[in-house]
Amino acid sequence: MNARFLYLAILILVFASCATSRKVQVIQNALTSKDSANQQSMIEAAKVDSGLIVKNLIDKIVNEKITFTTLNAKVKVEYETVDKSDALIANISIEKGKAIYIIVRGTMGVIGLKAIITQDSVFLAYPLTKKQEKKPLSYLQELLKIPFSYATIEDLLVGNPIFMDHVNIVNYKVNNNKLQIGLIGTLFKNLISLSEDNQKVLHLKLDDINIHQQRTCDITYYNHTLVQQYQFPLNRDIAIASQSRFEIHMEIKEFSFNEPLKYNFVMPKPGKRR
Repeated sequence: MNARFLYLAILILVFASCATSRKVQVIQNALTSKDSANQQSMIEAAKVDSGLIVKNLIDKIVNEKITFTTLNAKVKVEYETVDKSDALIANISIEKGKAIYIIVRGTMGVIGLKAIITQDSVFLAYPLTKKQEKKPLSYLQELLKIPFSYATIEDLLVGNPIFMDHVNIVNYKVNNNKLQIGLIGTLFKNLISLSEDNQKVLHLKLDDINIHQQRTCDITYYNHTLVQQYQFPLNRDIAIASQSRFEIHMEIKEFSFNEPLKYNFVMPKPGKRR
């Protein structure tokens, strides 16, 4: 039981633009023009124009993430591995930049795990056995072989794209009226798919630059709802493949931003019962 809840908690943790479709369509239209005597110059101009549009889109995604001070959420989580699957409920409270509180309940409503994630540590408590553990944050990195930082974990839970800093655009195309942008960063190649209006990130695919690592991560965002000026995805599908493969399906049933923490708690001291 302990291993199952710990495994799920780790899985849970691994969990935009103002340009118009008409402008982005220059990526296709100008490059397929056949009638102009100045076709080559039009192609070059289109590359500059569309390239600038795409860069502005990426800059907007990077710079205009969902911002908040606190988040409370009740999340239905289904996960699948090669040999098992399960459905659980996670109650999550985040105090931005400070701590993430997670309470995991089984199908019968019994609390199987409580966890607190801070900038440098992971605190785990198993109420059924009274067992407690404290691990460095690097424990998560070693377990999943992905270089999570505390900020990356927050972004995953909030629905912000991850590993978007210090990236270069390597290609872009319009596929089924949706813009796809290929990026390369220090650790991952990143393929992003946007909605037709370029306002929402629909899909993100990470591939490790180091082919020997063979790490990939697919994240699909959908069922967005408008929160202030932000598009907040209520559903996320996450598939991670490294030495093994697992999938997580997250559905946010309830949420609130910038309200008092709802699911925070204090870890009991070792040797004392609550």
